[in-house]
Amino acid sequence: MIDVDASGAASVQRRRTWITAGVLLLASVLLQVVTNTMPGVWTGVLPQLLFAASLVIFAIGLGRGGSVTARRPLGTGALIAFAVWDLVWPWWLMSLFTYPGTDDEEYFAAMRMLGTTGQVVALILVVIAVTQIGRIRVVPRPWNWAPLWALSAVVAVQVLQNIIVVASFAVGQAALLAVSGLFTLISIAATGFLGVLAIVLATRRDPASVVVY
Repeated sequence: MIDVDASGAASVQRRRTWITAGVLLLASVLLQVVTNTMPGVWTGVLPQLLFAASLVIFAIGLGRGGSVTARRPLGTGALIAFAVWDLVWPWWLMSLFTYPGTDDEEYFAAMRMLGTTGQVVALILVVIAVTQIGRIRVVPRPWNWAPLWALSAVVAVQVLQNIIVVASFAVGQAALLAVSGLFTLISIAATGFLGVLAIVLATRRDPASVVVY
């Protein structure tokens, strides 16, 4: 294991990358909040595009020193793949089937199965990415594990939401709506937290060490 001082050009690249990607993350969060809290306001796919762009910038970096995965193939590829998958999968899913306009059990069963498949693929990719970010430690400790903390919170609420959906007849619609709102809140808060953290870390004076295995 070799510690490489991220000073000079690498520090500038890191600062530029993390501020840019952090701002994009926060912009995606703000647009999502506007969409959720202001009925009639439609922001299109812009929040998803900003979110995907921020992940790609974090992965590749505006210069090698800015990459949170040190441009190592596994972590970088997983982070970019997750960004692309998260962007295109919902639209691809909707294009696979034409909504029948009636209560078609086969249609909804197929949509649930494919939706679950998409979530599993996304989870695998993001787990690989955040694990690599934590292990490589381009991001200074203990914040190198912050993406994993955010993911854990989102997954925990998602699991709870899925349990409530299965048991919706027993617990009622009120509980389902409450957990759905909590999931949205946690997702937005987690994304916002990572955006703010990236900007704060980018403005720190002492450069982080890049650990190369």
